[in-house]
Amino acid sequence: MKSAHILSPKLLAVAILATIGIAGPAAAQRTQAHPARAQQQAEAAAQTATDEAEAARDAAQSARDATKATTGGYTTTHQQADAAQRAANQATNASHAAHDATSAAQSAANPAAPAAEAQQAASAAGNASLQAQEAADAAAQTANPPPARPMTSTTGATTTSTPTQQEVHATSSTPNSTLANKVNFDSLDANHDGSLSRAEVKSETMLTAEFNSIDANRDGRISKAELAGGK
Repeated sequence: MKSAHILSPKLLAVAILATIGIAGPAAAQRTQAHPARAQQQAEAAAQTATDEAEAARDAAQSARDATKATTGGYTTTHQQADAAQRAANQATNASHAAHDATSAAQSAANPAAPAAEAQQAASAAGNASLQAQEAADAAAQTANPPPARPMTSTTGATTTSTPTQQEVHATSSTPNSTLANKVNFDSLDANHDGSLSRAEVKSETMLTAEFNSIDANRDGRISKAELAGGK
């Protein structure tokens, strides 16, 4: 009986050690899985920020090109081009911040915080890219205003009604629902965040041209609902 009392604690200790030995690797894998996912999210955010910064720089260049069509010194078009360039600079800085955060996530014991910083920087780059594009569009419209519509006369109401109808048809855009049928949303969504940035759709000419009209809430991204014509 005495030997039984002596051996029981030893057997219990062996059982505990064996349990730890079995559970240890599984627990370690679970612990490592979350940092790996955070690092992947940081890398995706950095790539998105890079694409947004590139789109912003392209928009700034387009705005500068628009100033070449102006005369008379520093015009409204120049002001809009300067605004586009400032936004492009902000997008570039945000892109650098996203990459710095991604580097920190790669070496951090807990990469969740730097991964979140990278995602915030990518969002800032997207907003700045949207501002640059809006300024570039405004510069292009100011430098090259659309032709004035023909004035209607009280005596020619019948003859002028037909050109007016033709103009409406000529300027009508493709419905969003048609675009939704033509665009593979999931393949364009490079970072799989459920929305499309201006950089992610740059390969789709029609979608790029209609981006501002589809982006109903003006957040710089297109959701599936917005692409299908929802709000």
